[in-house]
Amino acid sequence: MEFSEKALVLKVGRFREIDAWVRLFSPVRGLYTAFAFGGMKSRRRFLGCLDAFNHVRFKVRRSGYRGYHCLTEAKLLDAPRVLRTEPARLGMAVNCLKFFEAVPLGPQGTAEAYALLRAMLAALETEPATPSPLFPLLFRARMAFLHGMLPGCARCAACGAPLAGEGAVCHVEAGRIVCPDCRNGLDGGVRQPLGSGALALFDAAVAKDPGHWAACRPEPAAAREFSRTVDLLVRYHMGLAWEQGGFVRA
Repeated sequence: MEFSEKALVLKVGRFREIDAWVRLFSPVRGLYTAFAFGGMKSRRRFLGCLDAFNHVRFKVRRSGYRGYHCLTEAKLLDAPRVLRTEPARLGMAVNCLKFFEAVPLGPQGTAEAYALLRAMLAALETEPATPSPLFPLLFRARMAFLHGMLPGCARCAACGAPLAGEGAVCHVEAGRIVCPDCRNGLDGGVRQPLGSGALALFDAAVAKDPGHWAACRPEPAAAREFSRTVDLLVRYHMGLAWEQGGFVRA
């Protein structure tokens, strides 16, 4: 079987002298690995395509009794340039992709996840100033939302009242944010306090596009509250923690 589709290149590795394996994410098939035989030297079939962050249209053939994916042709649609030359932007992009690979969405969420990845890379590529250092954490918060946490960050998850001012908390085990009046009715567990600045960051993560995240520069206290809460949610619900440059099972 052969098909053609657009996909994002997440990672490329070499095996044997001239062959490559390519980690791809498509809006239809989600995350999968394909092989590019001769990909490390073929200038005609894969010229400029086999680099991380590229957006490519591939022709793919499934072959072998195990259904291996083999890339037969590729056409480069677009490729970032700025983020590859600036270490801060590149580090944020790598951080986001590592997290994305560690917590992939199911088949029903592939189109939305694909759009999020494209928007994330576009924001890191085009933002005139260096994006906010909170950018990867905002991406993780959006991924938590796509996995069913944080169903609403502008209103109390218990009573529906607007969340404003101080006194709101995130009930980590439930993965939701409640107002001061409802916080005492929660079952036991970790209750992480959230001020108005941290609430605004959660609302931006869930409701705004990555182009908005790049300019998020809150007060240090709000940034700490937000970062701590995202780390707790990711650790409890996804079983991951960021350690020594990678995500490990917590």
